[in-house]
Amino acid sequence: MAKSSKSGVGRVVAAVVLVGAVIGLVLVIRSAVEQRSWASAEGTVRERLRSGKSFSVEVEYPLPDGAKQVSTLSENGPARHPGDRVTVRYDLEDGRVVDAALADNDQAHWVAGVLLGVLVLGALLANFMAWGSGSRHD
Repeated sequence: MAKSSKSGVGRVVAAVVLVGAVIGLVLVIRSAVEQRSWASAEGTVRERLRSGKSFSVEVEYPLPDGAKQVSTLSENGPARHPGDRVTVRYDLEDGRVVDAALADNDQAHWVAGVLLGVLVLGALLANFMAWGSGSRHD
């Protein structure tokens, strides 16, 4: 006979899933907020690259000092082709780009946030069932 969610193992698993989902949701929200604070610039797609099932684009964009930066960025939104104009968000540290992303990367954050939110709700329900009061039949 299978162990119920009221068993000791079921309670621990429900709690661990809840904690992991909440931590994941916090990290996704934090990353999205952080990227929104980065500087942005209009860039031009130079090349579209394929690696397995995923696509990325090589984008050239200007920096505040007038220099041109070329970065290979993950493509999470619509397909981009050479010559297309895109908005790039980038993080500067000591005058160097330390991280960059296409501005439409927000879509990936929304998807991850919604999935983790559903997981949090499911984990909360599992915790209520596992830790709820009621008679325990072993």
